Amino acid sequence: MNGASGSAWASLRSIDDGAVVLGSAADDERMPLTPAHLFDLASLTKTFTTVAVLRLVDAGLLGLDEPVRSFVPVGSEADGVTLRQLLTHTSGLPAEGRMWRTGLTGDELRSAVLRSPLVASPGSMHRYSDVGFIAVGEIVERVSGRALEAHVAEIAGLLGASSLTWQPSADLAVATEVQPHRGLVRGEVHDELAHALGRPAGHAGLFGTIEDVAALARMIRDDGVGAGGRVLSADGIRLMTMPAATADAGYGQALGLRVRDAAWMGGADAVGHTGFTGTAFAVSNASGEWGVLLTNRVHPTREGTDLSAVRREFFSFLG
Repeated sequence: MNGASGSAWASLRSIDDGAVVLGSAADDERMPLTPAHLFDLASLTKTFTTVAVLRLVDAGLLGLDEPVRSFVPVGSEADGVTLRQLLTHTSGLPAEGRMWRTGLTGDELRSAVLRSPLVASPGSMHRYSDVGFIAVGEIVERVSGRALEAHVAEIAGLLGASSLTWQPSADLAVATEVQPHRGLVRGEVHDELAHALGRPAGHAGLFGTIEDVAALARMIRDDGVGAGGRVLSADGIRLMTMPAATADAGYGQALGLRVRDAAWMGGADAVGHTGFTGTAFAVSNASGEWGVLLTNRVHPTREGTDLSAVRREFFSFLG
């Protein structure tokens, strides 16, 4: 893949006996990939963030349709933005927080990103937004008084996702891109904004194995029950799997997950998510079958690495 000898693939289907892993963790590494290797999950992080905040909704600490400004000051003149809108990418916030390019880092960057001016009225359009999920992560922390990292660790324990982490060992991490300002990125988050923020954020930054993501898929299939107990209520799972908005591209947008996204699911009636680094999972609405495909498609460069056709072929068994 991508012309690199260090291309890494890991795949797992509910109908298979076990994971298939191919390649090596980096183009200068001869040791083969193993199921224990950690992939930069990129935007699959958003799914775990969604579970974290919906657990607070389940606990009665948050309402989906109350303005979030009392918890986190998002946007400019954005008093009407709700948690539901953040989770369905209909808040009107911009797609990206580009302030990292100016040299801002840490809490100063986080504050600037959260204050990003709206590009549309809340609820008026679907616009996929990393900024919105950074806000969701902030809401989790401010409402609960606990770090997002602690919430995700608790969820991982209930899922049986024992390797899920924000701080991977470089020895077990799969390499991603060679970036001009950072060199080869390995064992650190690939997403430039998440890296500049300097601590866990709701949109990207988690690392996990193929089995960690499979544990998430099985929990969605099993109406919120993980290997270690209930993670989310059945109502919470319905919110994650029933469309609440429609994207211009035609797919349905549930809370935190895409529904019937033909661009990479093909004809499958399924829910799931993708990540920029080359990660994806999907769960069939009809049969409950699921699939996970993890790659490092950005290694050593993101150029010319569209995986849409590969994903459609891989997830075709769901349809």
